Amino acid sequence: MKRLLMAFTAVLLLPVAAFGLDPELARVVTYKENVAECLAPVSIKTIDGENRMLPNFGFDIEPGWHTMHGTTTVNLKHCPVNEERIRKKVNVPPLEWLFEAGKIYYVGFDHSSPMRDNWRLVVWKVESMEDFSEEDEANGD
Repeated sequence: MKRLLMAFTAVLLLPVAAFGLDPELARVVTYKENVAECLAPVSIKTIDGENRMLPNFGFDIEPGWHTMHGTTTVNLKHCPVNEERIRKKVNVPPLEWLFEAGKIYYVGFDHSSPMRDNWRLVVWKVESMEDFSEEDEANGD
């Protein structure tokens, strides 16, 4: 039973990259953060106005224009905002983006502005799945 529980936990903790990449779809990664740049991970709750139950680490999406909303908890310790609470749960304004097949999109919540009205959901990095696969092969994965 312990082994089964450990295996299940390991699968839950694996990054999105460990799962197969479908070149016909776009991959959205939502669990990575960059505290130095005030980018928080996000949990996407709706895509194109439809409520969705999506994994917190990321998901695949059909190519095309999509609008997504979600929630996040920001850590204000490393950012220029002066708030009473260091961690704050925030509703995320929508992101509208053209997602292309064969690409990996890193989506996060940018809370770098001292003005809360300027906080936004952003695509902060885009990679080609081909480049990502080549890195895995070079590392022996």
